Amino acid sequence: MNQPSKLARMDWPLLINALLLCGLGLLNVYSGTRVHGAPGTGLFTKQLVWILLGAGVFFAAYYTSDGFIEEVSPGFFLVVLGLLVVVLLAGKIRGGAQRWIALGAFNLQPSEFAKIALTLALARYFAGKYQYGGIGLADTLPAIGLVLVPFLLVALQPDLGTAGVFLFILAGMTVLVCVKARVIGLFASLGAAVVPGLWFFMKDYQRQRVLTFLDPERDPLGAGYHVIQSKIAVGSGGILGKGYLRGTQGALRFLPEQHTDFAFAVFSEEWGFVGSLLLLLLFLLLIYRLFYLTARSQDRFSSFACGGLAVYFLTHIVINLAMVCGLFPVVGIPLPFVSYGGSSMLTNMLALGVIANLSRSRFTFQGGGMKGGEIAS
Repeated sequence: MNQPSKLARMDWPLLINALLLCGLGLLNVYSGTRVHGAPGTGLFTKQLVWILLGAGVFFAAYYTSDGFIEEVSPGFFLVVLGLLVVVLLAGKIRGGAQRWIALGAFNLQPSEFAKIALTLALARYFAGKYQYGGIGLADTLPAIGLVLVPFLLVALQPDLGTAGVFLFILAGMTVLVCVKARVIGLFASLGAAVVPGLWFFMKDYQRQRVLTFLDPERDPLGAGYHVIQSKIAVGSGGILGKGYLRGTQGALRFLPEQHTDFAFAVFSEEWGFVGSLLLLLLFLLLIYRLFYLTARSQDRFSSFACGGLAVYFLTHIVINLAMVCGLFPVVGIPLPFVSYGGSSMLTNMLALGVIANLSRSRFTFQGGGMKGGEIAS
């Protein structure tokens, strides 16, 4: 019985979907970094390099041997925790936040890789604790401890947006791994009770973001400026948009962070409702594919890891789009594959490479042929 090559077992719909999103993001970076009509070739070139490096990371993760990702997940998690400590001790400070490790021309943001490392660590832990009656409170508490360590390290940077993503990943995975409903209900109730108390631990600018979310017009030239300009950009696109390279909010610098956190606002202004709908459709197909692969994975670690990474992507997409439209506080969460950023691009492609690797065994082979979608016994 001939086994097809790993390349033949590649999940091409997943990779093609991601590359299409990268292509749209690359065009958006070019447009969003223009200044008064001058092309933004500098960041365009850098983003192209990040996409190519990301593709290399994808294939590197995909071609690792079966079981390798599960074996190295604890070590990967510990290495990332070490990098988060380094950030707090000697990280680069920018915009009042200490989130980066300077490596020559590249600024490494370990908190991005911590999302993947945490997801894999949780998947490995839950795979060992899974039971058909559901995971109980005693086995859930250590998982919460796993999350709290990177959560606190990232919150101290401070980066509450990324720290919050860790909580969303944990919440999504508790459902995927069948934690008992009463345990989920208990922690949901405790979380709801704790949220009001967080106000007293927030810094002034974080409180300002919450107040601005509730009423952007209270400070239209200050804290509310980002959201107001973003909604103007999204709304001014109309049905068909102003046309590529014809947007004004980004080109005239009315819209801050137009190529990173608010990249979708630039896209919406130029491509309108129809273009935005097509972009959302690509994201929907990506999420559908990720959960499809989660359901078809043939072992618990693979299923839990794919499901957790699907939650990771879904969280980023929903929060970023809601933030741009004024439905969520501004927290600095990038839009996967569309927002400019090296650490973000490498992390996203690494996540897809891991998923492609773990889902590779969903095919069974009979008489040299390949039959997709079946789970080997």
